[in-house]
Amino acid sequence: MSSEDNKQVVRRFYDEVMGAGRVEVLDEVMVEDFIDHGEALFGSPRGRETLRQSIGAVHGILPGLYVSLHEIIAEGDLVGVRGTMRCRHGGNFLGVAGTGHELSWEGIAIFRLAAGRIAERWFNSDSISIFRQLGLAPSGAAAVSELG
Repeated sequence: MSSEDNKQVVRRFYDEVMGAGRVEVLDEVMVEDFIDHGEALFGSPRGRETLRQSIGAVHGILPGLYVSLHEIIAEGDLVGVRGTMRCRHGGNFLGVAGTGHELSWEGIAIFRLAAGRIAERWFNSDSISIFRQLGLAPSGAAAVSELG
């Protein structure tokens, strides 16, 4: 598959699966034994079915989830993205009851594709901004004053 084809698979993942919650599309865009190399807040699910369940749960507590991709680059079997995730805080998330407020955070990811399907993902997001928006961590200025 070409780099452009691989980019289209990753776009489908974000638009149809993450954004629209159509987890059945995972069968088309992801290998069954998918490996996720996540970060502390969102974890590292193993396997397409585990990710399917996680995305379903996320859409239940963070409705309206949408990812705006700012950049998408590809070389060979790798696709890199940088984007912003937005959603409503509708249910209990990180121990905080739903507020109805919008949450947003930045993130980056690198995907490895095999035979036109996502096989692995490495990602990191600005988790501290999520904690701040939920009132679980002080803002930048407050955090610096606490250190002083």
